[in-house]
Amino acid sequence: MLKLFTLENLAAASADAVYKICLSLEEYGLTQDNISAFESYEAMFNAALYALEDGDDVLLAAENEDFNAVKHVIFAKLMLDAIASPEIAAQITSHYDLMEAEFDVDAHCAVPLNCSVHLSEDGLFSGFTTDAFGGSLTVLPLDFDRMDAELASVIRLMFAPEEEAPAAVPVPELNETALPPVHEEAPAEIDFIEPVTQMLEALAGAQEKICLVHGPVTDWIFELRDTLLEMEDTVDFAYPREETEADAQESASARLLRQAKQARQVSDAAFGAAISEMYSNETDGNTVYYAYVAIADRETAKAKRINTTNPDDLALLLPHCVTVLCDTICKKLAAAAPAETPEEEPKKEKKISKGLVIFAVIVLLAAIATPVILLKHFVFTEPTTDSPSAMSSTTRSGGVSTVSIADLTSTEPTSGNLPAGNNLTPAEPGASDVSAAPTTTSVPSTSGTFTFYVFGYGHGVGLSQNGADYLAKQGWTYAQILANYYYGTTLVTGDTYPPTINYAGTDYNTREYLASALESEMSGSMSKEALKAQAVALYTFAKYNNYRLNADANAYGKTASAACTEVVDEVMNEGLYLSYNGKTALTPFHSISAGKTTSYYNVWGGSQLPYLNGGRPSYGDYEAEGFKSTFTISSEEFKTIAQTKLGVTLAGDPATWIRIVSHDQAISQDIGYVSTLNIGGKEVTGNEFRGKVMEGKIRSHCFMLQYTPTA
Repeated sequence: MLKLFTLENLAAASADAVYKICLSLEEYGLTQDNISAFESYEAMFNAALYALEDGDDVLLAAENEDFNAVKHVIFAKLMLDAIASPEIAAQITSHYDLMEAEFDVDAHCAVPLNCSVHLSEDGLFSGFTTDAFGGSLTVLPLDFDRMDAELASVIRLMFAPEEEAPAAVPVPELNETALPPVHEEAPAEIDFIEPVTQMLEALAGAQEKICLVHGPVTDWIFELRDTLLEMEDTVDFAYPREETEADAQESASARLLRQAKQARQVSDAAFGAAISEMYSNETDGNTVYYAYVAIADRETAKAKRINTTNPDDLALLLPHCVTVLCDTICKKLAAAAPAETPEEEPKKEKKISKGLVIFAVIVLLAAIATPVILLKHFVFTEPTTDSPSAMSSTTRSGGVSTVSIADLTSTEPTSGNLPAGNNLTPAEPGASDVSAAPTTTSVPSTSGTFTFYVFGYGHGVGLSQNGADYLAKQGWTYAQILANYYYGTTLVTGDTYPPTINYAGTDYNTREYLASALESEMSGSMSKEALKAQAVALYTFAKYNNYRLNADANAYGKTASAACTEVVDEVMNEGLYLSYNGKTALTPFHSISAGKTTSYYNVWGGSQLPYLNGGRPSYGDYEAEGFKSTFTISSEEFKTIAQTKLGVTLAGDPATWIRIVSHDQAISQDIGYVSTLNIGGKEVTGNEFRGKVMEGKIRSHCFMLQYTPTA
């Protein structure tokens, strides 16, 4: 059944666009009874999920200002892998100069893997159709002028003969063919040394850095490091990570953009940049030679194609790419310079996409307005051991956090009045901490109770066992599950497993250890692909620790079921483990996330690991029985704990004793895994609070806190 979902109270132009959709699809079965308008996007998303599960064809229409943000949430809700569509990119490039564009090119190009794209005339706000949960989801903008071509594409795909349907993405980018190098070494330095020097001076003056991806062209700059001394303080170099199967589907420009963004993130520089090799494309007998320059800054990532049709200019094409790169960086730094003064700071903030801001407000209002729901009771208790090396939330107190939120609507702590937990807007690829607003009460008190409303179970880093099981039931393979939770790692095959693994001081047969640990962590009743993902994580974690594990590393001791033994045999026969940049990855795991994962740094501190940067979606965890829990403690009990565990003497109004300093917004803008909180003037991490202070009585460090004065 064909259904159309949109919002109530649309702008006049958007309402006209809805009418155009209805007229276009009326003859194909879209009736008035199948058109629904909702008060919020959250309500619309939930209804769409139910309709998809029933096998319906859902058309979701959003206004332009919200369109790209809506796509982002859909990717998270449906666990869709997003790629940059080469079709959309080519369409946009034919109408706009990407280096000068004021819009977010990446956001407009983002579509799900293996979807069908519905192009607009200029590429902006292009829609798509993808299979999901037994039905199909089509996302279109409410753009009266742009949507004619998109509607025609939808009709061809869904109702025309199969041979007329548009091809699904990803598709090869044009007919581009990589050309052999024009010269083995860099050309004369005069071709690009001056623009490189100017870029270095601009970076040094702004006290910023750039990270360049190693490649045939950027290595020319690398060779100048002994000549240009400013390079040591202003330029980093990074090797691109190993390519995955999904990467092979990318176009050349999309791959370069990804590498530029990854370089910036890994080095924490202001810019990441990459330059491609040369390509050629023959159309209608004419050959075009070109290369790409990709630049990522803290807000956007864009690629520019440098063209020539003259074969005699090939020797100058790549040096010209270096000049374009350097000139663009200098322009960006010059444009940002005024924003460094306090009075110009608000102008810098206004560069944020208007659509994203409006959508964030909508999501926040939806969270406030959503009816409260009752907590489900937990039937098991988590042990209290705590160690940075402990990985499983079911056997240790992983990282704990608290968030203080005053004036909850209910004064009955045990009733579990919580906002609905489906407002998922995950960051990609990591979740950044934000400062928490101070919490105050209007009437000072001398005693009362603290109630912690907790989301998830465990430290929240890496693989969610419940989330993995959910994904497996949706048809995901173990490799896709691992790629979701350990973002950017490479699945390696052919490893030779050792005969034994030392666990808690005792050597165990590797096969028996892995099978018992797998049964203890997840049980053989879970989906096979989820078990296989967990088995790979178990072995990789052991390999990372040189096959010597403490007792709190993971659960162990249960007799392995036939299902777990079979999975371990498959993993060992294939020699599977995860790596990152050629080294064994660290693969923590936990029971239930707070809807998306948190970062390694949030829980254990130290150096950040890019593949454990948090923000990975785990939507199935919202449906888990143990997703929410509560813990209540009197102010007198907490006062004693603070004195005993932290040496802090608490006095005055208990409402002022606990203050959340920062969190990662895992649940909403106001609730997340706590990075830091202040207790009576002493700052502790969320992990320390949950494990060492509260001794694991709080199941996750993603929570909000209500203080209720004694009547």
